[in-house]
Amino acid sequence: MRRFLSVWLPRWPTDRLKKRLSNQPLGPLALIQTTANTARLFAVNTMAARMCLAPDMTLADAMALVPALGTAPADPQGDLAALERLADWCGRYSPWVATDGADGLILDITGVPHLFGGEDAMLDKVRQGFRQMQVIARCAMADSPAAAWAWAHHDGGGVLPSRPDCLEPLKQLPVAALRIDTRLADSLNTLGLKTVGAIANLPRAPLVKRFGPQLLDRLDCLLIRREEPISPRQQPAPWRSRAHLAEPISTREAIEQMLDQLLETLCPLLEQEHLGARQLALHAYRVDGDVQTIRIGTSAPSRNPKHLARLFRNPLDGIMPGFGFETFVLEAAAADPFSAEQANLEGTHQSGSGFAQLVDRLQARLGDRAVFRYEPVQRRTPEASVVRLTPTARSREEMPDLEPRPQRLMAQPESIEMDSTGEAFTWRRIRRRIALLDGPERIRGEWAPDGMDVVSRDYFRIEDEVGRRYWVYRSQEGWFMQGMFS
Repeated sequence: MRRFLSVWLPRWPTDRLKKRLSNQPLGPLALIQTTANTARLFAVNTMAARMCLAPDMTLADAMALVPALGTAPADPQGDLAALERLADWCGRYSPWVATDGADGLILDITGVPHLFGGEDAMLDKVRQGFRQMQVIARCAMADSPAAAWAWAHHDGGGVLPSRPDCLEPLKQLPVAALRIDTRLADSLNTLGLKTVGAIANLPRAPLVKRFGPQLLDRLDCLLIRREEPISPRQQPAPWRSRAHLAEPISTREAIEQMLDQLLETLCPLLEQEHLGARQLALHAYRVDGDVQTIRIGTSAPSRNPKHLARLFRNPLDGIMPGFGFETFVLEAAAADPFSAEQANLEGTHQSGSGFAQLVDRLQARLGDRAVFRYEPVQRRTPEASVVRLTPTARSREEMPDLEPRPQRLMAQPESIEMDSTGEAFTWRRIRRRIALLDGPERIRGEWAPDGMDVVSRDYFRIEDEVGRRYWVYRSQEGWFMQGMFS
């Protein structure tokens, strides 16, 4: 049976503002939003709610009731962005986390509670985490997202038993627990249908005819008759290792030790499936609710813990522990089949895995785009005859059988001025006298998309009077420098 955890944040907008203003004493507070040229309350804190203030009340009426009311502009988009970051923080509890409206989260905790000592212990852990962040939260566990949401919003939260023991408590909830439109809920209350059980006992066909299919759809979700999928913010990786710490850590040495332990746990999981990691992500959860993520990649599949730890070494310099990290999650976001290699018996040649590890270290230090190699392709035009690939990519084509080519090719040919006598040429403002000249070698261009052949080029190998050798060509546009021989 699947289990879900619903987290309702009834004062999320004001709790978020209170966290930013933690050093200032706050009394009754309301966030203001202007609609139809009228300033209205968007959200209120607990103290303002106790003074009979509520969202959608006009600011003038609110100030008449509470003259000392503090106000601030509402920021719905900022609240939603912060809620998404909070969902990432809840990844410490479950890999399947999604936002639920503008003030809630939903977690798929199937198979997770035993890691925390059971459902009650896990619920206490979640509540404690929100209390440390000074965020009011009501949490509930149930067999479906709809049941968990209803239990959190209308019964104070807690652990709801599995089906069938949960059906009777759910039927005692008000019809608003179905999460239906407010007008529909008012209509049901007017007809005397005030609880979920009152609706569940009625024939279904008349309900559909009078109220439409939405009512029964929500009823089936609440009573766990129909699956209700959730869309997690981040697709969880199938290979993960996690660590929950009794005390937060903040030193570099402690973080590296924790990373080594996570790698020692993750790599055997990959080995069991004959896989090697290609992309790894380390998620570090701070005690203040911040989540910091470090990602690395490998040029070839790898499950060597020491090598992977070296790749994390430089990125760890940018991590900000703050008051400390209390949870770490290491996941392999991508993995490829890992084929076993036989070591060279003579020990005179470097193995393929050793070369791949060297490339990984260079890329970690210099960047992915700074380490590459060129591969020849079957193209006649010299500047298009090579492509840029990663160092460990396999060759796709063989080098064409052509005349000797220079070791250095220009990315784009550079214009030169050839003397009318052919005894010298000027390149980069320097005049160079020609001692030897060999050519021409005619190279026709590639076929253009319209089917017409581009202009041909006549190539010459030139050596100047000091021994430098050049590869130049002549076309209808003039003379150009293509490359230099060593």
